[in-house]
Amino acid sequence: MAKVIYLHPSEPIPIERHIAVVVHRDHMGAEKGYFYDTAESDHGGSGPFDWRLSEAIQRAEQFATQQQIDAVVVRTKRS
Repeated sequence: MAKVIYLHPSEPIPIERHIAVVVHRDHMGAEKGYFYDTAESDHGGSGPFDWRLSEAIQRAEQFATQQQIDAVVVRTKRS
């Protein structure tokens, strides 16, 4: 099982490969999230890949386990 790490917005993003869960608020103010493998490109959660935050974290953990990636890093969206 992958380790879930919550980053403060001012903390640096790890350079090691991980699954990144990017947290943001939708137009109604609800916390949403999407994830991506840092060995791939971040497509910004476009399309159907923008879930409730808890679901995004759960899916990211499952994906990390399937891909044998040790960490899921949850962080706020950065410019």
